[in-house]
Amino acid sequence: MFKKILSLFKSQPELANQNTASASSLPSTAPMPTRMVRSRRKTKSDGDWTRQPEEPSTAQQLQGLPGEYKVLNDLLVSNTKSRSGYSSIDHVVIGPRGIFVIETRNLTTGEIRGGRREANWTVSSSRIKMYNPLMQHRGHVEAIQAHLGEYKRVRLVSMVTFTNRCRISVDPAVRYVNSDELIIYDHELVETILRKTERLENEVPETLYKEQDIQMIYNLLSAVNSTDPQIRAEHMEKAKGIK
Repeated sequence: MFKKILSLFKSQPELANQNTASASSLPSTAPMPTRMVRSRRKTKSDGDWTRQPEEPSTAQQLQGLPGEYKVLNDLLVSNTKSRSGYSSIDHVVIGPRGIFVIETRNLTTGEIRGGRREANWTVSSSRIKMYNPLMQHRGHVEAIQAHLGEYKRVRLVSMVTFTNRCRISVDPAVRYVNSDELIIYDHELVETILRKTERLENEVPETLYKEQDIQMIYNLLSAVNSTDPQIRAEHMEKAKGIK
């Protein structure tokens, strides 16, 4: 009996070696960006850390666009139609076929349901209804258009992104690139911009903004972007009151 028990213990290292060999044979993948976070299985006094993947921000994703695109992040532009006097726009992408005005929503759970023309949408994880984000975002798109000067006729595409941790179950019309108002997952952003650009090229091939045009639009919007901390703080306070 003792010899049988002893033989079981001797077999354990062999099993571990087999597991190690199996793991090393798996295909390697490119490492995801990481951040240091405390492990939930450790106490605060342990001071132990584990690495978990960190999703790239929208601004980081937009850096993956080809060089002819220009990107502006976190704009605050005047808007006479807004009760706060300003509109806050998360991201603007200026491309050879049009301008993409982007709003990011950080909803992380639940199923989003709604129609293109419905004022209120629902989120399964919340009893509170969501105001149609496309309708809300139209004011931001109009604010950008108001500052384009001689480029007011440029094609503007409205995009609202949600994280892939929620589920989008909205009107299919706003999920396809033939629309100028789009609801997409955040990881689809760059691909959707490129596909929409290609579609616009096929629809209106004569409309092509050259490098100097793109730079001019970029300069126009940069010039009207308010970076004054006090103005931004006041806008945030007024925006909270409006909500």
